[in-house]
Amino acid sequence: MASMQAYPRYLYRKIRPCLGRRVWEIGIGHGTYTRWLRDDGASVLATDIDADCLAAVATRFLGDSEVTTSRVDLTDEQSVRALCDFHADSLVCLNVLEHISEDVAALRWLRESVVRGARMGIVVPAHPALFGRMDAEAGHFRRYTRVSLRSAFEQAGWQVERVAYFNLLGALGWWYHNRWRKDAGLEDAAVNHQMSAVDRWLPRVASLTDPLFGRLAGLSVFGIAKNPGSV
Repeated sequence: MASMQAYPRYLYRKIRPCLGRRVWEIGIGHGTYTRWLRDDGASVLATDIDADCLAAVATRFLGDSEVTTSRVDLTDEQSVRALCDFHADSLVCLNVLEHISEDVAALRWLRESVVRGARMGIVVPAHPALFGRMDAEAGHFRRYTRVSLRSAFEQAGWQVERVAYFNLLGALGWWYHNRWRKDAGLEDAAVNHQMSAVDRWLPRVASLTDPLFGRLAGLSVFGIAKNPGSV
């Protein structure tokens, strides 16, 4: 996944329209999205629970006053609320929430730690029926449906603007490796080779299938929600 560029860019384009000028990025990984956010002129609060990721991104953006790194643990309320002084007008959370046992609580703490009217762009894995070994190895607690992501948002006080599935072809590949083969893990050579091989053209296919199947199926669900203020 770390070597992929086209598909992550496709994810970024999906959530970019909802992002403002002060973006709280949750789960920075290698800093790929941090770089794109900066290229778009955003001030970024780059957060993660992993100290190595934070150190690498801090080094990468050394001298850039518009990037602030900080540790955050979405299972710890005080860890989240401690970052409210950034006054984020938007949040980006890509493939993180599925790792959190109490996802509604995390979404509530995040909403209460950003400014009124802030919008959140989120991507999570889709369809509980696709859950398998690779999910378990990745530390996923769940896979979502459009309904369950909307419900989590609403229980946490967010105003949902849109939820949709995307990447139908990726869902078929995940089903094959996770549910048909069943023995494929995250380090499986075939899985990683296929991900690298399809990186260039998968976004082109997804751009055609997503408008047709966004209400029905896909590898992931993306959502956009707004903080209406006190709830």
